[in-house]
Amino acid sequence: MRTTPANSVDSETRETRETWAIRTGQGVDARGQVQGPLVAAVDGGGTKTLFLLATADGTVIGIGRGGPVNALFASADEAIRSVQQAAAGALREAGMKCADVAVLYASAPGASRDIVSAGIDGLVSPARLETAGDEMAVLTGALVDEPGVVVLAGTGSFAVGRGIRRDCDSQAGDTGRHRVVTRYRIATRGGWGPLLGDEGSAYAIGLAALRAAALAFDNRGEHTCLCDMALEHFDAPHAWSLATMNMSREQIASFAVRVSQASAAGDDVASAILAQAGRDLGRLGVSVLRELAERSATGEPGEPVEPVEPIEPIEPVESGNAGHGRRILAVLTGGVSRAALPLIAAFRDEILSFSPDAQIVPPQFSPAGGALLVALEIAELREPGMVSAGLRASAEACSELRA
Repeated sequence: MRTTPANSVDSETRETRETWAIRTGQGVDARGQVQGPLVAAVDGGGTKTLFLLATADGTVIGIGRGGPVNALFASADEAIRSVQQAAAGALREAGMKCADVAVLYASAPGASRDIVSAGIDGLVSPARLETAGDEMAVLTGALVDEPGVVVLAGTGSFAVGRGIRRDCDSQAGDTGRHRVVTRYRIATRGGWGPLLGDEGSAYAIGLAALRAAALAFDNRGEHTCLCDMALEHFDAPHAWSLATMNMSREQIASFAVRVSQASAAGDDVASAILAQAGRDLGRLGVSVLRELAERSATGEPGEPVEPVEPIEPIEPVESGNAGHGRRILAVLTGGVSRAALPLIAAFRDEILSFSPDAQIVPPQFSPAGGALLVALEIAELREPGMVSAGLRASAEACSELRA
């Protein structure tokens, strides 16, 4: 492993690692040396990039931060610099100049494998490099390995879900017992961007609010405090200047916070906008649950996972249930999940109208935490369904691992 040798760990490096040890209670020995192989995870998107460096038990020893990597928001050179900055920051926090890792899993939609490889060149050398979109990181972070659906609503929106099918293999050895091979079925919906999709997102909420304000300014719509809020939020001298501003997608999305504030203050227009967003997000989640249920009913196989111990009879799939006799979990995550009650209530009602037994739950980890969970599983350092004490302790110490 290309890390700082044991006899050259300086006091600053040891102090850095011991700080993580104190915060998490895991990951380094008495000499400040990392225990076991390292893994790394990247969580990159349209606004920022996080780089996580962790030990074999999931203890995070370094976190670095960089700019965007998504090709929609950054050039190739900018994306490479973002990865470099984040990787260097993680190494610096871990007290290392460079490191070999067993696995680097990059959850970076819109960023190619070449971008990630160039960004880590000379800093981190992975024995195995995996790049993917953000669906698995979001799903695994929110639900770990449970069946269910996750609807992410930030600047944009999409939904991803997991169902489970279990197939009995041939009998094993002299015991006459059968193994059960667990297969995941994954379904995604949404993610079409601001022109064709992003229903229920912060961008959609902000845009709907600005349109409602325009109607009110014209006396063609219901009076709303969103008018004054829009002028203040965008520092507009008069109403018409809102139409001539060159607002970015992110700027429009930022107005969603004010819509939530207006709703909490009793503004009916704002509440109606949030309720519609909640219905849109709920329908996004329902479309995933419906596909998983249909696949389960037709017996379509999923992706194989490690064989697990036998053996209980599997109950038939019930209508509206994407799992096998298990309660389906539904998660709303992202910045919009902190909106006022009308959105949350409408989301819940849509999900429960399709699957009355569904349980609405908060996410367990952030997408960055999900990316690290995936990296640990690829490296065969995590059993499906298990989360190490090291990772849980790291999440308590670092807000960026929490949802």
